[in-house]
Amino acid sequence: MNTMFYKFIFSIFLLGSIYACKQQPVSISKVSAKQQKIDSTAITNKDIDSFITPFRNHLNKTLDATLCIATDNFTKNDAELESTLGNLMADISLQQVQPVFQKRYNKEIDFVLLNHGGMRAPILKGEVTARTAFELMPFENELVVTELSYQKAIELVSYLAKRQQAHPVSNIQLSIVKSTNKVKEVTVNGHPIEDGKSYLVLTTDYLQEGGDNMNFFENPMQLYKTDYKLRNALIDYFKSVDTLKVQLDKRIQYAK
Repeated sequence: MNTMFYKFIFSIFLLGSIYACKQQPVSISKVSAKQQKIDSTAITNKDIDSFITPFRNHLNKTLDATLCIATDNFTKNDAELESTLGNLMADISLQQVQPVFQKRYNKEIDFVLLNHGGMRAPILKGEVTARTAFELMPFENELVVTELSYQKAIELVSYLAKRQQAHPVSNIQLSIVKSTNKVKEVTVNGHPIEDGKSYLVLTTDYLQEGGDNMNFFENPMQLYKTDYKLRNALIDYFKSVDTLKVQLDKRIQYAK
């Protein structure tokens, strides 16, 4: 009987303590921090290191597996207004997204514009891996399609003429007068740009939100999501081919 009584009393006490704790206001009285340098002098915790080693090895093996071969070095600075790396990146984006976009929205992309600064590493001659794609595109940028009015499309080509930088483009051709920063001629898929027509432009969500001062992408007529990251598009393409080939084809050039 005494045992049951003590259990009952303990239960009441425990419930009362919990209820009392819930009534106590909780506040932070002090916050302190200490800077910890993380470099080669940091001491490795052997237990943690041994635990993560199998995962690290598996990740490195996946990242470093050969997906295809590059026939040459592709860089973003091998010409004035275009580059082998930029042409390749823009062409891959169009090739990988076009069938997805067409199936989802029953529309075709007109052309591609990415940004020169977004290419963070070259593709060197030899083995191309998933790590290559992560080095080239370390950001989580998603490919999106913006529908631009004729006026916005003109702003876009004017931006390219004024900047005179090798931004990656595909399916659009520009002839620029160097001395005046004016566009002499522009065609999309081989046809002159048309007043009154809208254009579906493939780019990244970063640029669509005004990154790199590409303000013409903001507030488009329509914004289409692809749920396809640029880096994933690169990796998927690398897996689909044996060799990477690209050339400078004067898609943006100075007028003669």
